[in-house]
Amino acid sequence: MTDDVNFTTTASHKLARNEEKTGDSLDMVAIFEKEELIDQLRATNRKINVFAHTSLAKSVRELNAESVVKLTGVVGDGLAQIKEPVVGWVQSTHLKAASSGMQKGQRYRLRNTPELSQGLAAYHVPGSPQNDGPAANSFVFVTNPADSYLENGRRYIRVYYTGVNGNERVGYVSQGPVGSVLGQASSNFSLA
Repeated sequence: MTDDVNFTTTASHKLARNEEKTGDSLDMVAIFEKEELIDQLRATNRKINVFAHTSLAKSVRELNAESVVKLTGVVGDGLAQIKEPVVGWVQSTHLKAASSGMQKGQRYRLRNTPELSQGLAAYHVPGSPQNDGPAANSFVFVTNPADSYLENGRRYIRVYYTGVNGNERVGYVSQGPVGSVLGQASSNFSLA
């Protein structure tokens, strides 16, 4: 679930270069397929337009804030293709995690230490990184119900956080080593 979805061109499968004629020039947009995003639901974080092409020149529909869309899995820099409620392209910075019944739980602060000075990387699902994560010394909210997994000797917990573009996102971040306790010195997070 991510979450506020800001896609980059570090995708898993490059599909093609989408060529569009706009005016007297030919614009090239690199598009990719991210399998982990196929059929994922997102919500709009404001009123947005859905466009017919990646040039964002021809709007085919307007969606209200909090509208739920279904992704095709095809993305480009700052763009995502949707297939519901209509097929088209949207700016990915205007998408966020769709409500799943999860709520914000306990608030924590990412520790401000030399090891965490660049913040933490966040993941959509295990092994699928997002393009940002919570910054050093920022607040996060553990999801309720809590969700976590273990990987490479670390516990990853699902949190709400504010991404680098100022959008609220949901992702998995490292709590610390297996056995660490949230809010304790063994964790990447202190009580807020």
